[in-house]
Amino acid sequence: MICEKNDNCKERFREIESRLDEGDKLLIKHSTDIAVLHTNIEMLIKSMNCLTKALWGICGTTITTLFGFLIWYVQNIGE
Repeated sequence: MICEKNDNCKERFREIESRLDEGDKLLIKHSTDIAVLHTNIEMLIKSMNCLTKALWGICGTTITTLFGFLIWYVQNIGE
């Protein structure tokens, strides 16, 4: 009877240890995935920053061109 309990306990402990090992492997995988996502997000932020600067440049050029056209138009109204 004691041997059966002892065997049951050993089997149960093996199951628990295997579940803990699987959990450890899963945690390691998740931490690796989080590190990769962190790197990807940093690269995305840098890319968005460059695109934002480009859009500001395009808007500035457009506004300057429209302002120059307005000045040219006002000067040529009287002719």
